[in-house]
Amino acid sequence: MPPARVAAEALVGKLLCNKYRVVQLLGSGGVGHVYLAERLERPHEAAAARVAVKVLRAELRDDPLLVARFEREAAAASRVRHPNVLRVEALERAGDAPCFAMELLVGLDLADTLTFARSLAPSRAVRIAADAAAGLEAAHRAGVLHRDVKPENLFLVHAADGREIVKLLDFGFSFTQGQGEGALFPRVVGTPEYMAPEQAQGAPAGPAADVYSLGIVLYEMLVGRVPFQGPYPAIAEKHGREPPPPMHRLHPGLLVSRELDAVVRKALVKDPRGRFASMAELRQALLATPEASAGAAPSGPSDAAARAPPGAEHWGTKP
Repeated sequence: MPPARVAAEALVGKLLCNKYRVVQLLGSGGVGHVYLAERLERPHEAAAARVAVKVLRAELRDDPLLVARFEREAAAASRVRHPNVLRVEALERAGDAPCFAMELLVGLDLADTLTFARSLAPSRAVRIAADAAAGLEAAHRAGVLHRDVKPENLFLVHAADGREIVKLLDFGFSFTQGQGEGALFPRVVGTPEYMAPEQAQGAPAGPAADVYSLGIVLYEMLVGRVPFQGPYPAIAEKHGREPPPPMHRLHPGLLVSRELDAVVRKALVKDPRGRFASMAELRQALLATPEASAGAAPSGPSDAAARAPPGAEHWGTKP
């Protein structure tokens, strides 16, 4: 077993912050390890609610820049309270290890869902995008720009009553208005395939950048791929100069209303002033499409394929 894995597993069975009993390592990423834990009101309590706890990797704790980023992620995420945003608690410390607790989710992220089915039924895509817009609007109202909206950061919770609940995850690249970034981030942050033109160019990005990124996600849900592909920085130039290919060109069998096509095109306008003025406006436009009213209709073949078997589901955490 790799040394990093051994170090991560060493916390299993331990009590963090005198209230989180670590049950299992769920995953590891470049910045942290995420654990399934039981939240105890009292240290010797027999049972308690389960949560996910993210802990900064031990080998990164002497790097003040990475520690500051980890702390900023917790601070930004904990500011936002909305049903479509992963609930994150305030930063705590387990000895010298910064950590924070999150609600525990079960399901699949949108990226995994699109792996099972290249594209989704338009009605489902519209509902997912509308719910994501609601969560992002709450973040913007709290003064937080996400800056990394992509399928990996949209988690689909399969509720017991059959509903699919969208949860916005991972505020690792977020920007909180009123706080300077200093050297916390490079000039360009985010995932190239989903970056707004101004974001890809390193210019100051506002809420309209998240609108553009969600527009790319909606395009991908409908078409089965993002509009621009390739290495960076070539892909950044495409975002800035090339119009996205018409959706029917990449997915000849796609049937969408004129209204939905117009929503996608407006979300992907190059000039941020030409996009939807807010996530609330984007959500309203999505809910006004014929696809939104068809949300209760039976799923099409591609939509059914997107629903992975229960064995493929996993705990909803981001290392």
